[in-house]
Amino acid sequence: MFKIFYTVISVCFLSVTLSANDFEPVKTDAFVADFLPAKTSGKYGILVLGGSGGGKPDRLAERMAGYGYAVLSLAYFKEDGLPTELNKIPLEYFKAPKAWLMSQDNTRNDGVIVVGWSKGAELAFLLASHENDIKGVIGIAPSSVVWAGILNDWRKVPSSSWTIGGEPLAHVPFAQGVEIKKLIDLYAASLEQQDRVNAARIPVENINGPVLLLTGGKDEIWPANNMAIEVCKAMLDCGKQCNHINFADAGHLLDSAIVIGGTKKANEIAEQVSEEEIGEFLKSLDR
Repeated sequence: MFKIFYTVISVCFLSVTLSANDFEPVKTDAFVADFLPAKTSGKYGILVLGGSGGGKPDRLAERMAGYGYAVLSLAYFKEDGLPTELNKIPLEYFKAPKAWLMSQDNTRNDGVIVVGWSKGAELAFLLASHENDIKGVIGIAPSSVVWAGILNDWRKVPSSSWTIGGEPLAHVPFAQGVEIKKLIDLYAASLEQQDRVNAARIPVENINGPVLLLTGGKDEIWPANNMAIEVCKAMLDCGKQCNHINFADAGHLLDSAIVIGGTKKANEIAEQVSEEEIGEFLKSLDR
C-alpha cells in the first residue's frame, strides 16, 4: 500500500518546482530561500510555502510575484543543508525567514502574510496558530489537522510532519489496510480515526489575521474541501475572519500547469478566479 502511496506523491509533485527567473537566492546560513523585492513600499511581505515536493516553491512564488509584494520562496526540506524528508520539521526553523522578510526595504516590519498549498497550507495554519505576527493566511488545498510525515522508505512508519521544541506534534497517522485507487482514499480513511483527528486538529481559532481558503472539488490528493469547511467553521465560531471558495470541477492545486484532478480547463478557470480572489484578499490586508 505505502509503496503506491509514495510513488504517487513523487509523480504528482514532480513539476511543482519550476524556475523563478526574477528571484535571487538569499545569502544566509539560517534558511534556504529565493527572494523577490517589493515593487512598492508599505506592504506586508509574503512567505510562500510549498508542498510535499520539497525544495523552493518557485511555481507558487511566481504566482504571487505579480501582486507587487516582496515574496520569499522558502524551502524547508529537500535542499542542501535541510532535511531530506518531510518528517519532524521543526517549526522554529521558520522564525528566521519571517524576521528576515520583515527587515527588508519596502516591507512592513510588523508582520507577514503566509501563502501555502497542500502540506504548505497545513504548515501555514500551524505557524499562524502559534505566532501573532502572521497577519493573513492563504491556503490552497489546505488541511485542518497535522498529518504524519512522508518518508522515502515506504516500509518505515513516519512520525509527525512537524515538531516544537524537539517534540513531534500530535498527528493523524495513515490508516492501515486501505485499498488505494487515489491518494484521497488513504487520507479520507485516515480521517476516520476520530480520536487521532481530535488530538491533531490545528487550533485555527488562534490565528490572528483573516484566512482565505481555496479548494477543488476534484482533488485527488486529500479531502481539502471538507477540511477547509472545518477550518472556517472553527474560525467563524470564534468570531474570526475566514472565507472558503470551492471550485467544483478543479483539482488539488488549482493550477493549470500542475493538474492533479479535474480537467485542464476547470483548473485554468480556478487559477484565474483564485488569483483575482487572492488579489482582493491582499488588498484588504493593506487597509
